[in-house]
Amino acid sequence: MFTVSLATLLAAADPGGSVDQAKGGADTELVTILTMLGIVVGAAIVAHVVVGWLLGRLARLSRGRLRWGGVVADAARMPAGLAIWLIAFTFVLEHGAALWGHFSHGDDNVATDIDHFVHLILPTIRIIIAVFCGTLFVARSVRRSQYVIEQQAAESGSEMDMTALQALFGIGVVFVWIIGVIVGMQSLGMNMSAILTIGGIGSAAFAFASKDVIANFFGGIMVLFNRPFRVGDWVVIKGIEGGIERIGLYATHIRTGDKRLVYVPNSVFVSGVIENTSERTNRQLSETIGVRYDDFDAVESIIADLEQLFAGDESIDHDQAVRVSFGGYGDSTIDISILAFTSTTSTAEFAKIRERLMLEVGRIVHKRGADFAFPTMTVDMPAQTT
Repeated sequence: MFTVSLATLLAAADPGGSVDQAKGGADTELVTILTMLGIVVGAAIVAHVVVGWLLGRLARLSRGRLRWGGVVADAARMPAGLAIWLIAFTFVLEHGAALWGHFSHGDDNVATDIDHFVHLILPTIRIIIAVFCGTLFVARSVRRSQYVIEQQAAESGSEMDMTALQALFGIGVVFVWIIGVIVGMQSLGMNMSAILTIGGIGSAAFAFASKDVIANFFGGIMVLFNRPFRVGDWVVIKGIEGGIERIGLYATHIRTGDKRLVYVPNSVFVSGVIENTSERTNRQLSETIGVRYDDFDAVESIIADLEQLFAGDESIDHDQAVRVSFGGYGDSTIDISILAFTSTTSTAEFAKIRERLMLEVGRIVHKRGADFAFPTMTVDMPAQTT
C-alpha cells in the first residue's frame, strides 16, 4: 500500500549496489508525505478563510428580504469552519499513518494496523464529523430563527409570549439532536430497529402515564400556531371569563373580572369552544323598555322619535342592523325593543354611549307624556253585602 515497500524491495534485489537508491527513494517518500501534510494544512487555512469570508458577508446581509438567508449563513459559519478543520485533521492522520509506516520498515503488523486505520476507522470518523456538523448547522438555524422571530415581534409590537416561544424552539433543538444521533448511529451500521422498538415501547408507556401532560403540551402548541387569542384578549372558555395574561406550553393564565388568576390547561382549548370577545368588530346595544298601558296612544310617536335618535347618532354603526320596534304586550307594560351596534369595541366607551342613549330614551318617553311602567297587580274583591 505504501511506497515504503519500494525501498525494501530495491534493497533485497540489489543488496550491494542499490542501497543508496533505496535510501533515496525512502527520502523521496518522506518528502512527499511531508509535502502532502503541508498541502492539507494550507488548503484547510485557505478554505477556512474563504468560506468564513463568504458566510460572513451573507450573514451581514440579514436585512429585509435577505434576512432568512443571513440566518442560514450565520448558522453555517461555525459548523463549516469546524468541518473544514476536522476533515483536514483526518487527512493529517492519514498522512501521519503513512509517515509511521515510513519509519517502520518491513513491520507487517504495523502495515496491517495502518491499513485498518486508513480504510475502516478514518471513514467512520469522517461520517461522524459530517453528521455532527450537519446536525449542529440545523440546530443553530433553529436558534437563529428564534432570534429573528423575537426581533420581528419586538419591532411590530406583537404581544407574543416569549417564554413559550423559547420553550418551543428549545424542544425543537433537542429534537434535532435526537434525529442527528439516530442518523449517525444508522450511518455507522448499527441496527436501529431494535433500539427504536425498545424506545417505542418505553415511549408508549411514558405517553400513557403522562397523557394529560402531553395533551396540554400539544394544546399549547396548537394555541401558539393557531392564535385563537393573544395576551391581553378577553375570552370566555367553558364558563371562565377573563383576560389572557400568559400563554404557556402547559397552561394559560387568565385573569378574571374580579382579579382572580385562573390556570387553564391547554388541552381545554383543543376540545372547547373559545369566545374571543376582543376580536368583535362592534358592541351590541340590545334593550327593551316598557311603557304603561295608559300610554298606548303615545307608543307610535315614541318609536318614531327613537328611530330618529338612533339614525342620527354618530356612535352607532349604520352599516349594521339598527331597529326600534314594537316588542309585545307584557304583564304590566307595552314593550319597545331597541337593537343597534356601536362603532367602538371598547368596554369603557360602550358604557358611556349606552348611558347617554338610554338617558335620551327616557327624555323622549317623558316628552311624549308617557312614563315607564312598574309591575302592578289587580286584585278583584268580592262585593260586600250588608
